[in-house]
Amino acid sequence: MTNEKKILNTSVEKAFKILDCFTPSIQELGVTEIARKMGTNKSAVYRMLATMVALDVIQQNSENDKYRLGLKLFELGQRVSINKNFINKARPYMEELVKRADETAHLAIYKNQEVYFLDKVEGPHDLQINTQIGSKKQLYCTGLGKIMLAFGEPNYKAVIQNLSLEAITGNTITNKTKLLLEIDKIKKEGFALDMEENEVGLICVAVPVFNRNGQFIAAISNSGPTARFNETKIQNYTDVLKETANQLKLIFN
Repeated sequence: MTNEKKILNTSVEKAFKILDCFTPSIQELGVTEIARKMGTNKSAVYRMLATMVALDVIQQNSENDKYRLGLKLFELGQRVSINKNFINKARPYMEELVKRADETAHLAIYKNQEVYFLDKVEGPHDLQINTQIGSKKQLYCTGLGKIMLAFGEPNYKAVIQNLSLEAITGNTITNKTKLLLEIDKIKKEGFALDMEENEVGLICVAVPVFNRNGQFIAAISNSGPTARFNETKIQNYTDVLKETANQLKLIFN
């Protein structure tokens, strides 16, 4: 990791840190706000923003002088065809999963030791899950993340030892030995649970997706409020998820 950091271009790194300041709920920010989030001075941020505006990576609102993500990012996003093809192939199976489970489904991949959401199909209920496609989550406190540790990370023990297990809720696993034992259990049972460990009132059931060669490629899940996830339903969701994963296995080489 030390060697990787040495070769990073600091200007590029700072530019991406600026981009990471924006979220679906925070779409416009001023220079002062961005500088505060990054922990740096305003003049340095202003110079970076001026360049990014010129490249259309960032846009400036002329009415309030605040900044937002630019159209260049949308253009670049359209070029990411590999993930798009993957999503398009999986989408019909995800939609069928939602019909059978009656709960929201997620498709995610393992990327840079984080859960990266590729797709989401909403369930039919009024109460929806607040996740965004393209967003990231921690490994240790999500069902999808635990699946990735169990099946997508050969060095999961070392990864867990390097994780900072902060308590997101009162149910979050913060003991590394306990987390290791849970990952070993997941390896044997083939599914993972998030029992209000990432968000109070929300339960998630997740399973791995392999390709025809037996290589881990993704994870899928059903999520919903605790009121709808009793023990019997969790078993039903697990069965349906595993059936869906087996169907996906046949379409990915």
